[in-house]
Amino acid sequence: MVVIKYCNIDVIKDADISHYMNYLPSFMLKEVLRYKYDNDRKSRLLARLMLQESLTETSSTQSLKDWRRNANNKPFMVNWHAFNISHSSDVVVFAYTTGEAVGIDIEQKADVSYQDILNNFHPEEKQYINSSSDPKNCFYNLWVKKEALLKAIGIGVVNGLNDFTCINNSLSHQQRTWYLKELQIHPEYSCYLCLLDLEQDIMIREFKLSNFNLNNL
Repeated sequence: MVVIKYCNIDVIKDADISHYMNYLPSFMLKEVLRYKYDNDRKSRLLARLMLQESLTETSSTQSLKDWRRNANNKPFMVNWHAFNISHSSDVVVFAYTTGEAVGIDIEQKADVSYQDILNNFHPEEKQYINSSSDPKNCFYNLWVKKEALLKAIGIGVVNGLNDFTCINNSLSHQQRTWYLKELQIHPEYSCYLCLLDLEQDIMIREFKLSNFNLNNL
């Protein structure tokens, strides 16, 4: 099973940020406070609240204190399911799986000079984007697919973007087949999930801060 949660950062009022952050472990609070702007702090805070809610609903004995990062800076929880986080502009997404691995990425489809970024893509992808009837949308879909895949594999989004092509929704890496699935989270955003098993049930729901129990922190 894969559980996906999403929300808009406006679910937390600016005046309430400090209130919720006080419930984070000290090391996590310091990490969030490194960000200067309230919107950046909100997105990271909400991702951690989504994680805590997920720990509670899976009856895990783990807590946010068990948050760790691997050598590639990918977060993980000791003795819990694989999970992944992404945020862009005003939207945060969180995914965890009872399977082996998961990656998720979301990007707002803003007006950018994507041609300047195409050198990070595989030559086949460059041609695919440039020949598309909607190159901007095509660019974002491929970009998000690549990041979701790299996050699922666990090697980070700064490595290997032009080493493979994500034109199709499945590809092989280190003798394993990875699958990419588009998620309809918001019409102004592109979002993809990456996993090893497409037979898993996928549950998508909006994270409601009003339902969150601070006593679980």
